[in-house]
Amino acid sequence: MEFKFDELAFVMDCPATPLSHISSNEKMENKLIQVTIYITRACNLNCTHCYISAGRPLNNELNYYEWKNVIDQLKYMKIKIIYILGGEPLLRNDIFDIIKYSSSLGIYTAMSTNGTLINKTTAKKLKDTEINEVQVSIDGPNEEINSVLRGKGNFNLAINGVKNLVDENIKTTLSYVITDSNKDYIKDMVDLAIKLNVNSINFSPVQYFGRAKINKIRISRKYAIESYKLLKKLSEENKKIKITINGFRFYLDNLDEVYNSLIKKGLSNYYSCPAGRSRFIIDSNGDIYGCELLINRKFLEGNVRKNRIEDIWINGFKQFREDRWKKINYCSTCEISSLCQGGCVARAFNGENIYNKDPLCNFNVEHL
Repeated sequence: MEFKFDELAFVMDCPATPLSHISSNEKMENKLIQVTIYITRACNLNCTHCYISAGRPLNNELNYYEWKNVIDQLKYMKIKIIYILGGEPLLRNDIFDIIKYSSSLGIYTAMSTNGTLINKTTAKKLKDTEINEVQVSIDGPNEEINSVLRGKGNFNLAINGVKNLVDENIKTTLSYVITDSNKDYIKDMVDLAIKLNVNSINFSPVQYFGRAKINKIRISRKYAIESYKLLKKLSEENKKIKITINGFRFYLDNLDEVYNSLIKKGLSNYYSCPAGRSRFIIDSNGDIYGCELLINRKFLEGNVRKNRIEDIWINGFKQFREDRWKKINYCSTCEISSLCQGGCVARAFNGENIYNKDPLCNFNVEHL
């Protein structure tokens, strides 16, 4: 295959890292940069590809004062970025207070939303929190395409939400998850983003977890490659909007060239998987995991109600910090495995064993 990558790779090209488009010139070897907090699992939509299967809130979700304490601890740990997800964060009545508190401490605070609840009043409240960025998920350039994944009647609500955010001069980005059903509408989505006057649009391939796995929603390697090539072309030709691309790393053929080039320039995380090395997640009930794609008792590191977050960070995440690749048959003799570290732990565990190879790693199949 003629599929190459260049040095425009983003530092955290990880399927589960929401703010992949925030680049860094620091190597992230066990240096905490970003924490994602799942503020609630409650959601007003029922998206067929939701990797976390959001819908109902978890039992005993953290209250405002508990989240405030969490943010205080993260500030003490010198965290740079807090990313707030759900579910739908705007279903919480105290969400504005939580965002405002995080922002007031000088932490880059961003939120992901489906946008359907953002009327003019809500947009004004978000502006008053001094939030740094709001990302709105839209998976089609019109009602017909968007409804396949996100349900009927939500497209116009999300579009109006975006317009209200832009009217308040809030940094607004769009997120588009590419599947076999919407892969042909990438350019249309870029055109829509330009029309809406948002700051950027991020594209990523669907992840085969949660309801996406239940509903068998995928993107084939062929279509992922075609989508990536188109996106690179659009990003190079289009000067009207920033186009970011995330989660395509393991569709590449020249991983060795990419890693070596980026590492020499100090632009890449040495470790392929940032879980437990440069980021972790806090679930809505206070449970801490390395990655949202690995919310499983086998990967539970602790709970904020029982443990100091810094203690968990220092003493936990051993499964993520070990040289896992040395125990993977396919990786142990691969010439770049010390760089990619065996790929995505979550995709490997999707086969119920973290010592499986990453199913998207085409390199070790072709070269061993």
